[in-house]
Amino acid sequence: MSSGIIKSNGMELYYDARGPEDGEPILFIMGLSAQWVFWPEALLDDMARRGYRVIAFDNRDAGMSTAIRAPIRQGPVGAMARYMLGMPVAAPYTLVDMVADTVGLLDALGIARAHLVGASMGGMIAQLTAATQASRVLSLTSIMSSNNSPFLPPPKPAALKTLVAPKVKVETLDQYLAFGRDMMSRIGGTLPQDQEDLERAFRQSWERGLNPRGILNQFMAILATGSLNRYLRRVRCPAQIIHGGSDPLIRPAGGKASAKAIPGARLAILEGMGHDLPPAVLPRVGELIAATAQRAGASRPLGGEGEHLADVAISVDGHQ
Repeated sequence: MSSGIIKSNGMELYYDARGPEDGEPILFIMGLSAQWVFWPEALLDDMARRGYRVIAFDNRDAGMSTAIRAPIRQGPVGAMARYMLGMPVAAPYTLVDMVADTVGLLDALGIARAHLVGASMGGMIAQLTAATQASRVLSLTSIMSSNNSPFLPPPKPAALKTLVAPKVKVETLDQYLAFGRDMMSRIGGTLPQDQEDLERAFRQSWERGLNPRGILNQFMAILATGSLNRYLRRVRCPAQIIHGGSDPLIRPAGGKASAKAIPGARLAILEGMGHDLPPAVLPRVGELIAATAQRAGASRPLGGEGEHLADVAISVDGHQ
């Protein structure tokens, strides 16, 4: 394993790498407000055992990466209303800037092309990178994400509130761990979560440093970017969309919308999974990521614009 801080696109990004150095690189991109430590260790280690060079990192405004201190020109409620109406949203940056961070990280690590795996906001960044930086992306796996269309079914209010605007006083580690347990219970699905692994991630996040302002900045970046549909038709690499059938934050319709917009994309709906990665789904998620990466090696042509495979509902044991 190796780790450190690297300069990219004017940012300092913390990264962690494991697996053989000569393995094909897979870059894991985390979601809104989450540090890289929220990727389940079992999943990262699984991909490393498969022979991939596994890299995960803190996005800007998360963890040990650069924190952005820009004036707030709009509140989240007003920004959400403007987003729904198709009006411009003022934000310190957009997902386009975070794509540049991602590509800059690959540059700094000397990686010409990589497989991308993104969760939630990270899935949007991965989709956008595959669409606009095609020469740098071998394959795309987008998990619990969407095409960011304002016309998708909205999140359940309790799930959105606990992530974006929690009314919780957090001054100690114990309070933060309690907040984390409550949040994950609200955004999770019906499958049991790994409480020990989640506590590890929240504890590490506390120790590495919290950035509450970064949550708002990243949320505004999502809104300011708007629908990705105008980009997604350009994706030509193998693409796999994975979504939880019980996701209360980004509804399954979000994953279906991305799969419909991306030529040749495959869709797997995992029953019982919410906006989380519980132990029961990790073997299947690993299989899907690896299979998508292997499709990239097959070098077969993908379908034309608008062509995609039929939706496939997959249970946690992998049976259709």
